[in-house]
Parts: sequence; structure tokens; C-alpha cells
Amino acid sequence: MANTNAASKWYVCATPQNNNLTKSDYESLTWTLISKVGNVGETGKSTNVLTYNTWDTEVADKAKGITDAGSPTIECAREPDDAGQQILRDAAAVGNNNKYAFKEVRADGPLGGTGTVFYNRGIVAGPTRPNGGNEDFDLEVFTLGLVQEEIIVKPTSGGNPPVLTAAPAISGTAQAGETLTCSNGTFSGDATITYDFQWFANGVAVQGATANTVTLVAGDVGKVFMCRVTAHNAAGYAFGFSNTTSAVTAE
Repeated sequence: MANTNAASKWYVCATPQNNNLTKSDYESLTWTLISKVGNVGETGKSTNVLTYNTWDTEVADKAKGITDAGSPTIECAREPDDAGQQILRDAAAVGNNNKYAFKEVRADGPLGGTGTVFYNRGIVAGPTRPNGGNEDFDLEVFTLGLVQEEIIVKPTSGGNPPVLTAAPAISGTAQAGETLTCSNGTFSGDATITYDFQWFANGVAVQGATANTVTLVAGDVGKVFMCRVTAHNAAGYAFGFSNTTSAVTAE
């Protein structure tokens, strides 16, 4: 399926990176989002094609020459206080020949997975400001002089979402002044699972009762309680309902 650039993101590392980086080097860096990116120029490498002909040449022989990692532009709707844009401005200061690392993350991954990641490294020049007329946006355009071939990381799978295998259970005494506790239940699924809780009294959600415990009050007398547990991981979510309590009694 073809994808667009929508929802893709660009990041920059504020710390200069003046030596070639590996994939693991890039992954260990601290990244800052560049906000309001509207247009990005051509990325990827171009390589000189060399030709040498001798007197007896019938078909020209060719060889690869020097490779240029590219000099794409990044156009942003100018935000003076945006941290990512400010890193670009600082990196572009006259005489600053430090190299900086960049990460582009495409929104082409499966649900719960990650999209394609492109890593690049180079100098920053600019910005230029297109200016324009009354209805033109206030823009800044930075040029990246890349000095290392980009590293491409393919999208990762979304994995398996949670699946309920054993329902949550409520423990405690259904009596005013007592505390009820709801277990997580058991959910299968990939990676780290987190849990959200919602308590119900007589089938109606109790406002603010979103912890795994609830303390019963006099106004709960006669009501029947139940808890819903929602399990989340990177691939999705699932939920399960606990058993119901007996009617809450007075202290």
C-alpha cells in the first residue's frame, strides 16, 4: 500500500556527533522533536558515475565515484520557542561546522508497531526565510549538509495485543468503611502490559474510582459493585469484568 508523508516526524540531537555513527549509536542518542515541519527536500545518496574510453572501446566502461549523502532542506512554520527548531538555529550559527544527528520516523508501521526510521548526520546551514505576502506563513528553511550515508531501519511488527485469559476478581468485605480490591486478571500479549481500572455501582460508573481499590461509604449501602480492567500494550487493548459483590451493608 502506498503511504503519504502525513504524521511523519523529524528529530534532532542537540549534542554534536562529529564521528560516523552506527545504528546502535543513533538509537542511544537523546532526540528532540522538530515541530511544524511542512516540507522536506530530497534525501538519499547520489554517486558520481565515471566513464573512461580507450581507443578500442565499443561500449563505454563505467565505475562508481564519490558518493554525496545529500543536502536536503527542512522547511518549518517558525516557532521561536520550539526546542527542535532552536537546536537547528544554534547548529546553523556562522562558523559552526559541528555535525548533528537527525532521525526521521515515518507513519508507515502496523498498528502498535513502529514506522520506517531514517538516520542521517551532517552540518546545518541557514535559515532562510521565504517571507512573502499577507497570507503567506512565517517560515524558516534549514539546509542539512549530510556527511554520512543514511541508515534505514524497517518498520517493526505491532506484535500481539492483550487477550483476556482469566477474569479479574474482587476481594474484600462489601460493607461501608471497608476497602474492595480488584486484581488485574490475566491477559496474554506481547511486551509490557499496563492496566486501567473502572469501578461500577449498580452498573453505573463511579466517578473518580479508577484505582484498583475503592473504599465504600455509607451512601453505597445496598449497592452492588463490579470492576472493569483494561489491559494495554503497544499492539492494542482488551478488557474484562470482575465478579459482582453482594449488596453493600452498613457498618
